[in-house]
Amino acid sequence: MGRARTSARVIETGQRSTLSGPAAMVRVVAERAAVVGCPLLIVGETGVGKGVLAQWIHANSERRAGPFIPVNCGAIPEGLVDSQLFGHARGAFSGADRSHTGLVRAAEGGTLLLDEIGQLPLACQTRLLRLMEEREAQPVGFSRPVRVDVRIIVATNQDLREAVRRGTFREDLYYRLDIIRIDLPPLRTCAQEIPDLVEIFNVEFAGLYRQSPLHFERKAMGMLKAMRWPGNVRELRTVVERLHVLCSGERITAAHLHAVAGLSVGPASMPPPTSMHQARLEVVSQALATHGSITGAASALGVHRSTVYRWLSRRALSA
Repeated sequence: MGRARTSARVIETGQRSTLSGPAAMVRVVAERAAVVGCPLLIVGETGVGKGVLAQWIHANSERRAGPFIPVNCGAIPEGLVDSQLFGHARGAFSGADRSHTGLVRAAEGGTLLLDEIGQLPLACQTRLLRLMEEREAQPVGFSRPVRVDVRIIVATNQDLREAVRRGTFREDLYYRLDIIRIDLPPLRTCAQEIPDLVEIFNVEFAGLYRQSPLHFERKAMGMLKAMRWPGNVRELRTVVERLHVLCSGERITAAHLHAVAGLSVGPASMPPPTSMHQARLEVVSQALATHGSITGAASALGVHRSTVYRWLSRRALSA
């Protein structure tokens, strides 16, 4: 199933025997969810990769040739939710100078991901329930509903059962959505996934910045695995990108992780950088101390000598 060296969280790994606990369960349920076309509920903390998982399920389903439309329900102003999701007719309301298909009908034949579903207004929840039960959407200003063929995947970092108890989420909609449920565990409980995730991001940013992949020493990887990662996969991805920006061509050590990424496990020998500029200067200073010259430091950092001079000149200006 795809590349052999990819995280279980992204579900593309051929190493089934190495998976255990939550990661193995996620894989089993995700593979089943990709085969069937019923609604799917993905639950997990912010940054765990709910959208990535939903896209993988779509790409491995019978709807793969259709569109995948992700929607952040919390990012749409409440007064525009109905129009943005279900569309509207020209002249349906003030300012509607043209008709709008809506994101639901834009996903025809494919998959609609509704992220932060708990923030969907109650009135719109009623429309969503009708869509799921009758396969019909009612665009604003239309006299008749429109037939729609779309798979619904929803994601949330909230407890929807508690939202039902508070009266902010429809109970009937909750049970309609909770047919297949995937609970994505936080990264801090799945340290065994971190090396594969790092490799994914390492390859991604090597291509983006047109440079060689970074090489993580064993102690550095152990440090990454020991972190708590409150921002989950998103935070890990940011750290790997920062290392690519500041340490091009480097063999990454625990010192790099502390100086560049501000990571620390246990007592630290020096305080974390207060800014990206300070972090860059610390790495340059370390390279100069190690290699003894601007040329040697530039070569180690994978940048031109003029870049090192520019960084050092900024240090002089800020002194």
